[in-house]
Amino acid sequence: KTCIAFANGFGGKIVIGVEDQTRKILGITDKERDQIYDEFPNSLYDSVKPTLIPSIWEKNYGDLSVICIEMPQSPKKPYFLESEGPTKGVYVRIGTSTRRANQEYIEDLVREGHRTTFDEEPIYSQTEILSKARLTTFYGKNIEEKRLLADKVITPSPANHDRSIPTVTGVLFFAEEPEKWIPEAVILVTQFKGSQGRQILQTRELKGPINALAEEALELLSSWLERDFHLDRVYLKGNLPLPKEALREAIINALIHRKYSIPGAIKIALYEDRCEIFNPGCFPGVVELSNLGDGITYLRNPHLARIARKMRLVEKLGSGIRLIFDSCKKVHLEKPEYTEGGDYVKLTFFFAGTKQSHETDEEIILRTAKTKGELTIKEATQLLNISRNTATRKMNELIKKKKMRRSGRGPAVRYHPVH
Repeated sequence: KTCIAFANGFGGKIVIGVEDQTRKILGITDKERDQIYDEFPNSLYDSVKPTLIPSIWEKNYGDLSVICIEMPQSPKKPYFLESEGPTKGVYVRIGTSTRRANQEYIEDLVREGHRTTFDEEPIYSQTEILSKARLTTFYGKNIEEKRLLADKVITPSPANHDRSIPTVTGVLFFAEEPEKWIPEAVILVTQFKGSQGRQILQTRELKGPINALAEEALELLSSWLERDFHLDRVYLKGNLPLPKEALREAIINALIHRKYSIPGAIKIALYEDRCEIFNPGCFPGVVELSNLGDGITYLRNPHLARIARKMRLVEKLGSGIRLIFDSCKKVHLEKPEYTEGGDYVKLTFFFAGTKQSHETDEEIILRTAKTKGELTIKEATQLLNISRNTATRKMNELIKKKKMRRSGRGPAVRYHPVH
């Protein structure tokens, strides 16, 4: 089953003679060696369809030997266990586990075997569902059909090759209401009270083409996340607890790279101390938790990504996660955390700052206040993990040193750095 999963993915190796938990090299016996070399290839050949032939080799570590069974990336997907059939016998790798593939995964593997992707799948409707105004804004007044075909915005109809119909890419970018044909083209944003998620304060469902959806989501999140308001002339102006460019990049990444074949919306949850973005679909291809931010790119939706880049939603492929990490590091926020679940990826932004090993409490308060423009006692207690009385005393000391100034009264008290 693991060999099938590797063949359905990007290849992999099974190492025999190493303890799973400790990675201690135990070695193999002569009997195990003979079984692996003589019996395993025949068993794999007889039980898996299409045919799989592994590479088997041995490596010595002192007096101990281990055997590697290497399965290359294979083109005739999906591979399956013949005894279980093509609907129940397909296996894939999810993180470090081998799992039976569901129908959506099997359909993805069939497309991969045919060298196609979900974002070029046809939408069985008229091309008139694509907004002429949006197409003109992007392509100019003279919209050529061959260019729309090349960008996979439209595709020849399977029933009539003389007629074109929209694709997933075309609808997601150029239909005014893409959710009518692709129900997954939705972002659900929910704000919770506190940090536990037990009480909903407000929720919104956002719809629209990708570029408009990204803009609306960013503005909504910014308005809900703003805090520590102060007067700027006659206007109230707030601060965000995380860099706006990181939030923007996370939203666009979710819209471009999500698995649209999985039912359900992109979900964004806001808490007092963090923001969580749930994106349907695990990391695609060779992208793993261990290499995030290294510039490795594998596109689940290459045609969506190409249009997004032409629209300047994306600056450079492979740079988004690094931008998220770097922008948060620049303002001394805790590194955002990516986790991979059954068939989703969750990105968590933490609003609390990180303490630098060389910094005093006074330096942390001043640095954070300069970054945010102001600071409250509550934020200082969370920042330094200290009591309210201790935070108040530290603020008063900084005021005496003329490094901070206080404004407002009661709950509206704010502390500002003195420039």
